[in-house]
Amino acid sequence: MKLEKPEIHWKALDVLANQIVGLTIDFGEIEVNKAFETIKRCYVYKDLTYEEFLEVLNFLNEIKLVKFDEEGRKIVKTRKGHMYYIENLSMIPDEKSYDVIDVATRMKIGVLHEEFVAKHGNPGTVFILRGLPWKIEKVEKDRIFVSLEKDFESAIPSWEGELLPVPFEVAIEAHELKADFIGKVDELRGQDRYFIPSSREIYIEQYKDWFVIHSPFGTKVNDALSRIISHFISQKYGIVVGIKTDPYRIILKAGYIKKKNIKEVLESLPEDIEDILESSVVNTDLFLWKFSHVAKRFGVIRKDADYSKSTLRRILQHLIGTPVYRETLNEIFIEKFDIENTKKVIRMIKSGEIKVEISLNEIPSPLAAIGLEEYVSDVLISDKWREIVRLVKERLYETEFTLVCMACKSKYKIKVKDYDEGFKCERCGGNYFGVAKSEEDIYKEDKLHITADLLKTYGKRFLFVYAGRGISYISAIGILRKNIRDEDELVREIIEFEKKGIKFSKRRY
Repeated sequence: MKLEKPEIHWKALDVLANQIVGLTIDFGEIEVNKAFETIKRCYVYKDLTYEEFLEVLNFLNEIKLVKFDEEGRKIVKTRKGHMYYIENLSMIPDEKSYDVIDVATRMKIGVLHEEFVAKHGNPGTVFILRGLPWKIEKVEKDRIFVSLEKDFESAIPSWEGELLPVPFEVAIEAHELKADFIGKVDELRGQDRYFIPSSREIYIEQYKDWFVIHSPFGTKVNDALSRIISHFISQKYGIVVGIKTDPYRIILKAGYIKKKNIKEVLESLPEDIEDILESSVVNTDLFLWKFSHVAKRFGVIRKDADYSKSTLRRILQHLIGTPVYRETLNEIFIEKFDIENTKKVIRMIKSGEIKVEISLNEIPSPLAAIGLEEYVSDVLISDKWREIVRLVKERLYETEFTLVCMACKSKYKIKVKDYDEGFKCERCGGNYFGVAKSEEDIYKEDKLHITADLLKTYGKRFLFVYAGRGISYISAIGILRKNIRDEDELVREIIEFEKKGIKFSKRRY
């Protein structure tokens, strides 16, 4: 049984500030050296330096939470400090919640927590709530307006922010165990034709402009590694890099570069990574969300304050380099990254203990497919998706249409699978048929003529596409004009149209 190592927040500067003010509340005034020695007796502050202590003390003096009498070497209570201390008896931040409102019904459908909104709360984001995908349309002070979506696959679970990170040691052990399951579980069937999972090898695969780096080093190491890799790729090749991570892989979307370019970057990463990570997070909503909590604990802003992002950014600009800024960075480094093990992985790559290999296969391995399917909507390559393609294909072939002879108006019920180009009207011998999806379509002359032309031009292929749910003849034309290689790819295109519910499917033609 493995127990996670506790995450100790050594020398937390916001808690230090709170305790300095607390000492002035207890004593009215206290000598600087006595306050320093008192705090040093606490285990997590055993390594606190006098310079660090004075830096926080001077900051508190500037914002008038204490009065620092440098000549008398005393810290004196202030009225503002007294009010701050009462407001911050608990250092646990209040977690704000947002009501989620359906724009169509104006009804409340659920609640999202502040961290999730900080990380993902931008218009256009699709997330899952109450088992359905919703797209964010607008974010107000305490409400988020959403509309129902059809895109389940790229949606983010609304509980994602609450998931526990997978530690470094656990991820490595779990990755090694996968080797024993190859051929025994469907998800890993055929993995041995690509590579056997090992924590001593990092494999790089490519699917279109997506790259999968198999790095089984846990949630926090992969988050740190992905940001460092992205930084150096952007710097070297001048491109924007999209990143997604999980405990076992890093997924990059990176334009025109090649797998060998990523291998070169991985093998040349520096061990001094703190500055790179700082620059990668300081402009994110995650940093801003964490900064607002730290600033409240420092007394820079009131605990009940609810500032907009733009206002918080202006406050942040004035506090760069201060204890508030450094504590925000420190908390993110502890809670979101595993600096020690990230450096360990980089050292092992440099020494050759971990080898970086390139997969030569064009089709992603089962392990890559598992990761890609979570983020890339057009990756339909695993056994699961092959089964979906088979079922959709079966449904399309079983779809029944009414063919209307354009010469004598005779009608014929026929399934897609039973139609062939030699089909003729039994009454007049004609071979020019309009296609009706519903009873109403039978009496729409213009529509019948258009679908008759399409059937004449594309044959059974038109019926196959037109059988898709919500696909109008205009949508069908768009699909049929694409350069599609085979029937499976055609089915995938139909699935995309059905899934996204494109605007033409909402009209009747």
